[in-house]
Amino acid sequence: MALPEATLAGRIYNFGRRPLDARFRRQLPDAAAVTAFVESSCGPALQRDWHELPDTPHWRRWAAVGTSGRIAGKLYVSVVPEALPEAVAVVAALARASNIAAFKVGADAAGICRPDRLVVYVSAFEDLLPLGTLLRGRLAGCPADGVPFTAAVTPDGMLSWAVDRPSGASWRQWLTARLARHLHAAVDAGELGPATFALDRLGLDGVDTVRWAPVKL
Repeated sequence: MALPEATLAGRIYNFGRRPLDARFRRQLPDAAAVTAFVESSCGPALQRDWHELPDTPHWRRWAAVGTSGRIAGKLYVSVVPEALPEAVAVVAALARASNIAAFKVGADAAGICRPDRLVVYVSAFEDLLPLGTLLRGRLAGCPADGVPFTAAVTPDGMLSWAVDRPSGASWRQWLTARLARHLHAAVDAGELGPATFALDRLGLDGVDTVRWAPVKL
């Protein structure tokens, strides 16, 4: 029996998530432990150049002091969990040297296990790739995970980008929901190649399924 569409979408969205194993549970048992881990390498930059926004159920979020709040795209920084404090410190130190508008980090141990555990937002789309180049140099040597269904900046998956939907929906949530819908439609129609059918339909939705980027911005 096929999975319900919403369940399938969730499974696709969570592809690449690390298991929340006993080691992570011991290391990050509560919010205080997660905070200490994430901020362990930040120094004064996080307090000086950023103000923390209200938490959401899944994220801790910061905005750069003095920014307009406009968001035009996002860069995923997918270092392995062990390197997350270093990556957060690098991002926090760039508030005055780049056009980073905000960033967010998984709020708990489960959030740090997700591949998109650190997401950086820019106020202008043209800043995405220069920021990627800058971060690539600053994070050289950090092992990478990679975020599925995003457009690669680096071949190892450490850095990739996306632009959320005009409706405000997350790019990855929207894309994986559409993919699940098309896979269900393929099965219902008796298509022999449901994956090919679904990818073709995603193309009609405006997705470049080679780069996992919008065809038009």
